[in-house]
This record gives sequence, structure tokens and C-alpha cells, in this order.
Amino acid sequence: MKIEYDCIPCIYRQVLEASRMAVGENRKIIRDILNEYARMIPDITDDDSAPEIVTRIQNYIKQKTGKDDIYLEFKEKNIKAAQQYYPTIEKLVKSSEDPLLSALIMSAVGNSIDAGVSLNVDIEDNVKRAIENGFSHSDYPFFKEQLSNANSILIIADNAGEAVFDKLLIQELLKYKVTLTYAVRDKPILNDVTRKEAKNIGIDRYCSLISSGCDTPGIVLKNSSKEFLQIFSNADIIISKGQGNLEGLLDESRPIFYLLKIKCDVIAKRLNGGLKTGNFVFKYY
Repeated sequence: MKIEYDCIPCIYRQVLEASRMAVGENRKIIRDILNEYARMIPDITDDDSAPEIVTRIQNYIKQKTGKDDIYLEFKEKNIKAAQQYYPTIEKLVKSSEDPLLSALIMSAVGNSIDAGVSLNVDIEDNVKRAIENGFSHSDYPFFKEQLSNANSILIIADNAGEAVFDKLLIQELLKYKVTLTYAVRDKPILNDVTRKEAKNIGIDRYCSLISSGCDTPGIVLKNSSKEFLQIFSNADIIISKGQGNLEGLLDESRPIFYLLKIKCDVIAKRLNGGLKTGNFVFKYY
């Protein structure tokens, strides 16, 4: 998905947040980082995607501050919070009329834990609202139809906190006797889950775990590894989690199920169907 002009100030806010997380209130370093982003803006082309721009400036922040994993403490905090809710959500999912649908909804709730939009995340509130409202758009019936004939599924992971809830989705999908692969980020970028964190959460106990090869906060196929591209091309079903992955993949020809919380009007408009910011979505595109 090509970058929109509305993305530019959103990335600016993210750059400011990341800078403060890295150096506190060191105004000189923060100013240097903001100036660097400002210098980048004239070079942004209509062919760029938001994940690519974010990667360029985040790599500069890492270089400038000497911190390779700026969001480490934020990720650890949200993983811990998600783990505290996990037993309750597991019970809710397994006792529901349709555990797979419930697991998909809870996996989307986990997508609310996103530093790309806000560092202030109320997990409990997001869980309550998701249970009450469910998906604003759901292609679940078609997904079930596809699942009945599928042999392999690729889940493209997003942030570290939501990976805790993804375990429930993985367990439900495995009941359909499919081969399941879970793709994570190759290097730390924003609060996206890496292989190390996925292993600590225990994802690898349920399915195959691979790195996408990307260091972008969202899959960009031209930057992905051969291993990932092969699995991406051959999987019977792909579930892409989060807005960053959607931004990286939406213009690709491969049909994908997108599972996310819409976090800005740009994405709501692009997905059509009267969707709004804040909606939980499971959409085949």
C-alpha cells in the first residue's frame, strides 16, 4: 500500500515517542532526530510504503542513540499484561459456542497493543469492547469454507503483546489438522515480535516459527527472505495480523485474510464498507 500524506505527521509523532523512549528528555538528540526525519520528507515518493519510511527513520534513531531495541521495556510490559489476562481469555474462548471465532476476535484484541499508534494501551477495555461488539466486518464464513480444504496456514505476526493471544488462535487452527507457520520480524522494530520473544511466549511449542527476513514494521516482500517467500507463495491460507502488515501487503496480488483493529482513517477508507477507526476487522482482500 502506497504511503498517504496523512501518514507523514503520524510517523512524526511515532519518531518523537521513540526518541523520548531512547534518550528521555535529551532535547539536543531529539532535535537532531526530528530534523533528520524532516530532511527525509522531500525524498518520500508515491511508491514508498509507510513501513519502509518508518524503518529508515527508526534505523537512524538506533544509530543515533546506540539502542538497538528501543521498545524493549514497552514490549516486556505488554507481554506481561497479556499473560495476566491469558487464563481468563483462554477460558472465555474454550467455553464459547464457536471457539475458533472467539480466538480470532481475541487475536484482533491483541492487535490493539500497538506502539505504532499509542503507548497508552488499556488491554482490559479493549477486551470488553471486543466481546461486546465482535467484528465490524467479518469474512469468517468464507474463512471456514477455505479452512475445510486447507493443508497449510501462514500467520504473519505483528506486535509482541498480541503474540500471547495468538497462542489461542494457533491451538484452535491446529484442530483442523493443518501445518501452521508463524512468521515474526527478523530484527527489533517498534514493538513487533521477534523470534526471541515468540520463543519466550511459547509459540514454537505449537507451530513452526520463522523470521520473515524483514526489518520493517510490516511485511515488504522485496525485503523478505527466500524461506518466507516460499511459504508465502505456497500456503493455502494466509492470515496477516495488524495494520503494518496490511500496509505492506495490500497491493500484492496474493489473496489474504487481514485480522486487525483499524487504527486510522486512512486504513478505514482504504478497506471500504463503511468501516471506521477503532473497528475490529477480519477481511479477505
